[in-house]
Amino acid sequence: MKKYDLYLFDFDGTLFDTFDSLREIYRISLAKFNKYPTEENYSQFLGLSLPRCREYMGIDIKYEKEFCDYFNKIVLSDEVVKKTRLYFDTLEFFKYVNTHNIPYGIVTGSAKLRVLDVLKYFNIDSSHLLACIGNESYQHPKPNKEPIINALIEAKYKGDYKNVLYVGDSEQDEACSKDAGVSFRKIKRDNNDGTLISLLDLFK
Repeated sequence: MKKYDLYLFDFDGTLFDTFDSLREIYRISLAKFNKYPTEENYSQFLGLSLPRCREYMGIDIKYEKEFCDYFNKIVLSDEVVKKTRLYFDTLEFFKYVNTHNIPYGIVTGSAKLRVLDVLKYFNIDSSHLLACIGNESYQHPKPNKEPIINALIEAKYKGDYKNVLYVGDSEQDEACSKDAGVSFRKIKRDNNDGTLISLLDLFK
């Protein structure tokens, strides 16, 4: 597979299995605004940015900041971090990129502190992490290009954007990559239609 100058990764549903933890956070957050998602709803908005979830569930836009702030408060709790699960390739992936000095970053719709808390919880070395862009770092969430562009800035990347690869599990990850002008691979997680079977396949 092609070697890239920089590898960027989505967090939820790509590096870690966060379905159970996010499902509970959304349930609590939406109930505050008298919205009670069905199982079908969860399958539609899990993985979306918070503003798009707010829109999908019919919460008035005037409550967007309140909804996002409340969600982000809950998402940082210890209980949520402990409900995070590993994929079969998660630990080996981090071991490989750290051992081989692979330049990588994380671009997520979640809070940066949550990402760092999860890495710490699983004793994962984050010293080689060149960029970690959470939802406090941009105004326009995925599928807008801003999160990826901010990651490139934080990583001090000056090369051709086509030599940057973003790996995610959703259509909005792909749209974000296209908008930013970087390459994209969709990883197969759960029942999506991704073609990348394992994160480690990127380096074979």
